Amino acid sequence: MDLKLNLLVLRCRDIEASRVFYEHFGIVFEREQHGSGPVHYAAVFEGMVFELYPLKEGEPVDRCRLGFAVNLDTDLRESLEDAGIAIISQYEIEQEPVFVVEDPDGRKIEVRHSEPLGSGWYEGDWTRFRSVILILAAFAGSLSFLNYQSGPMNGGPVLDVYFFYFALLVSFLFWPIMVVAVVGFQTINPYSDPVWTRPTHSCNPFRLKNPLCIAHFLMYFVMAQGAGALVTAILGGWLQLLMGIGMIIGGLEGLWALELVMKRYPEKMAPQYHVEISGNTSQD
Repeated sequence: MDLKLNLLVLRCRDIEASRVFYEHFGIVFEREQHGSGPVHYAAVFEGMVFELYPLKEGEPVDRCRLGFAVNLDTDLRESLEDAGIAIISQYEIEQEPVFVVEDPDGRKIEVRHSEPLGSGWYEGDWTRFRSVILILAAFAGSLSFLNYQSGPMNGGPVLDVYFFYFALLVSFLFWPIMVVAVVGFQTINPYSDPVWTRPTHSCNPFRLKNPLCIAHFLMYFVMAQGAGALVTAILGGWLQLLMGIGMIIGGLEGLWALELVMKRYPEKMAPQYHVEISGNTSQD
């Protein structure tokens, strides 16, 4: 696990169904109740306490992701199918298949075979945290761009205006190339993940081992500041408007460049498989 946890608590709609699901991976739970508290299940797994609690009234299910490296007596795929656990997708890490399934509450669970001991990892949903950071970035951008006024440029030399437009054009042309070069360089970084996953808004934006997630967050950070500049354009004039539009276009170009990275380095991307009801798989 990238982060050592001492306690992991999952709140479930049906703790009995969740217990049966997670015990399939070799986790043995014990039924507990502390005083007048709710009945729950607890287990010790890889040095941490793993607990299953019932959901509180009106509480939504969290959208975290978990992973387990398990050591079962039978083939992992056959074991999942025999247990009635549907495989949503799969990819490979170091030539070992990783199966993506869902627990009874809809959490994504990644499962792979391990020799000889089992292990696990946990990744929370970063959507809310990222949203707060982007809102703060837009607010900070709106305040910082108030320092740029249109008046001095309107009265400045024509050459300065042309140079400003030229610099803006050059940044548009070279920004995607720079993103592809910087992110692509990480393919030879021995400390990066052997396989990268497609970035989403729920992934950890500070996970250095997956540069796609970092770059994905930075592009939205730039666009958030550009949106703040558009707000201050009401007070500052055309310069803030131009800079805001430029930053938003730059962020969109950066996202497009990330798509180029994923196409340019397919060996680093986790191949996805669609699993049909019949059990056949087809690769994207």
